[in-house]
Formats: sequence, structure tokens, C-alpha cells
Amino acid sequence: MPGIKIAIALSLVTVSVLISDISDAAIIVFDRAAVINQPVQLAVRTRGRIMPKGGQLVVLSVGGVRLKQILTGGDGYGYLMYTPSEIGLKTIAADYEDEHESARLLVLSAHQQVILVDVETALRGSAFTPRLREGSRRAIELLNRMYRVIYIYTHTGLSLNRQWLNSNGLPDSAILPWSNAAAIRKLERLGIRIHAIVGSAGQLKAADKAFPQRFSFEETRDGLQIDSWADVLEALEIKDAPASD
Repeated sequence: MPGIKIAIALSLVTVSVLISDISDAAIIVFDRAAVINQPVQLAVRTRGRIMPKGGQLVVLSVGGVRLKQILTGGDGYGYLMYTPSEIGLKTIAADYEDEHESARLLVLSAHQQVILVDVETALRGSAFTPRLREGSRRAIELLNRMYRVIYIYTHTGLSLNRQWLNSNGLPDSAILPWSNAAAIRKLERLGIRIHAIVGSAGQLKAADKAFPQRFSFEETRDGLQIDSWADVLEALEIKDAPASD
């Protein structure tokens, strides 16, 4: 059946993308978002060629300041609670054996509001579309003036999304995985104030009632279906229209 073959092919592509995103790194460092003077859990994962590699010593630093050496568990994950004392986008660095990897820590003020932007549907059109959606770069720049953008993703991994965002000249920020409404609750427990989401129809459904501003380029009944980034800027009353990319 053609439809089944296409579905299987897409599933294989997704698995391939996820594996390729992590297979070349002996250690993975995860992006985080936090509120100033509030604790946040930093996380890393050590791995062998295929499986996680536990019981490894990793040195963690933030903004060039060494924090502590931690020991990863049997599943390869290691954690450290950290309380940021200043706002801004910081670098989380992890040193493990001869490996050096980094991630982003976005530290917000207590009153700063956030816009969640899905990389795959809002910026690319789908997980498998390489091109940047028209107007995306300028829109993100304008949104960052009034709010703070946090990128989210569902299918493609952190490092691939980081590479894609950088190659397309999009503003740097934390990139967080999305599974379901639990992702929203986790951010809210940290004290992060989410003002809006620009994402997939499924993400809008999960975000229903969590916050009023919900936008999607996909057909949806759980928010505003949009045709362009100009629709988002108009709804949020950001006057400067985006230029074409």
C-alpha cells in the first residue's frame, strides 16, 4: 500500500535523524531555561558508541565559571542544581575526558514573558523541510524585542536544530524538547511566564487554556490559524512588519 510505505519511510527518516543527532557525541549537554535567583537542574548524558555510558566524571561550567565535577548514573545522565544570579543567555560547558560540549542556559527576569516557537512547523514548515519559512528571521527578531523567544522541537534533535538555526541566521536562544502539555507545566513550575506559542496543531491543543495566545500555520481549532508571520505580529500588536527573508 503506497500510504503505508510512505509512513514507514518517514518513520525511518525520523529515527535516522534522531540517531545521527547524538551518535557522534560522547557527551550531550541539554539546553535549559530559568528565572534569575531560582534553581534550575542542569543535565548531561555520557554515552559509548551505541549505549549510554554511566559512572563517568564530568566537569560543568556556566559562563566560563567552573561549578562542579559530577558523576553520571547508570543511565548516563548526570545532574546539577544551579541558581543563576544574572539574566541573559549563558553557555553551559561540559568537559568529559577529551570531549568539550556546550549548550545554552537562558536566564529570564521574574517578569519577562516568553514566546514558544516550534522550529519544525513555525520556522521550517515541517521536520523534513530544509528551507526557512518566509519572514521568520525578521519576526523572531521583533518578538525578541518585547518578549523572549524559546525554540521547541518534537522530532529532530537538539544539535541538528542548533545547526539549522545558526545557518539561517536566527537569534540564539534555548532549544527545548516538546512532548506534551507536561513541557508547559515544567516551564511554569520554574516560574517562566509563557505568553504565546507558535507551533503545530497538536502543540496548540496541548497548550489549550494554559495561555490565550496560540498560533499555527496548520489547520487548528485550538488557536488562530495563520498564513504568515505578519499575522502573529499583528495579533501581538507588534507594529514593525517583517521583511522578506
